[in-house]
Amino acid sequence: MNHSRHEAFLRNVWYTNERTKHFQFQMTNGHRFEFRPGQFISLDIELDGRKVRRPYSIASAPREDNRFDLCLNMLPEGRVSSWLFNLKPGDKIAFSGPFGFFALREPPDPVSAFIATGTGIAPIRAMLQQLYSRPHDAEVWLIFGVRSENDILYRAEFEKMAEQHSGFHFIPTLSRPGPGWAGHTGYVQRHVVRYLAGKKGLHAYICGLRKMIDDVAQEFRTMGYDRKALSYEKYD
Repeated sequence: MNHSRHEAFLRNVWYTNERTKHFQFQMTNGHRFEFRPGQFISLDIELDGRKVRRPYSIASAPREDNRFDLCLNMLPEGRVSSWLFNLKPGDKIAFSGPFGFFALREPPDPVSAFIATGTGIAPIRAMLQQLYSRPHDAEVWLIFGVRSENDILYRAEFEKMAEQHSGFHFIPTLSRPGPGWAGHTGYVQRHVVRYLAGKKGLHAYICGLRKMIDDVAQEFRTMGYDRKALSYEKYD
């Protein structure tokens, strides 16, 4: 794949909650941008006369219209995230990529498990879109941990997947649930054993902060899974 510099422009952007935005970009001049679901780009911007580079996971599967999505949090005092959050439709970005080995395995495994927290859902969303871009009736699990119900990014999309595909199981879990929440609670670690123990032919994709990934990996080892059954991307 080509790791040279690319250019894209912002087609649309909206808030998914009070601190997270979804960005839709399109390549300029009809250029092709090929990547594998799960990979990331390296964004290049200039701030105060200095060149700054930041990695961001692509939040969508490859499309024929040559568009791609990003999902980003506004970080306190984050200069790069502030720059991104101020982009308007039509504004351009420069980036290089794709990069990374965190990618959907082909062909898919008999059981695919996806475990994510926060914006770690971005590359997972890309993988799931690719997985269900063609007929796929194998067993798939998504365990998604966030703080509150408002933080369940792409909730409607995943709930629709669960309605349309009997093999897809969507398990959102809240660490700080509100009084009206009747779903799963606690961290993703507690639900990994409950739902994923003893699955033959399982491969798990894990994305989030280092501590969560280390804890989940330990749970899989305790259940007897081989290290090769795990793929992960750490966000810190």
